[in-house]
Amino acid sequence: MDAGPSVAERIRRSRRRFQTESEDALRFLGRLHNARMMGAVTPSGPALARRIVAGIDPARGAVLEVGAGTGVFTAALLARGVKPEALTAVEADPVFASLLRTRFPGVEIVEGRAEDVLGAGGGLAQRQYADAVSGLPLLNFPSALRRRILEAIFARLAQDGALYQFTYGPRAPLGRGTLAALGLVAEPAGRVWRNLPPATVYRIRCQT
Repeated sequence: MDAGPSVAERIRRSRRRFQTESEDALRFLGRLHNARMMGAVTPSGPALARRIVAGIDPARGAVLEVGAGTGVFTAALLARGVKPEALTAVEADPVFASLLRTRFPGVEIVEGRAEDVLGAGGGLAQRQYADAVSGLPLLNFPSALRRRILEAIFARLAQDGALYQFTYGPRAPLGRGTLAALGLVAEPAGRVWRNLPPATVYRIRCQT
């Protein structure tokens, strides 16, 4: 019978995880000159990462991640069973993009703004994905930019695909007007209290 990892091994794993999370927090703080694009002062926690990828079915096909940051959601997607070659992570910050390439060598890392690389003429303009996960702070962006980002993402998603987006606010990360104009609906997919700050995940999809 397999007794599992020893106490010493569990301690070593815990220390490595703590060190990685601490280093990520320091990197995140070091990029706060671009706080409007980041939306928080610390990376998303593991509880939020598990919740936001919970609706992803790896068997459906390729997955898109936008606003990958330090890779918290990237790691959760891989742990969920998404194969590295079936995952594309988009990150605008060059420091974080470089970090992602080092941490996830099998994942396609695309440096650039989501609305540019996914939009017409962008490097991913001909791709299609089953579903998408977003780490972008949509509420921090002007409404016109939010709309451009959503249009670009849903242009690349399958008809029955969904975008999983989190928000720290009490309401959906998109107003009713924006959702209606784009033919989208946003459904709560879980509240995560064990995150700093607490967050809610939404499943955004096309109206049927």
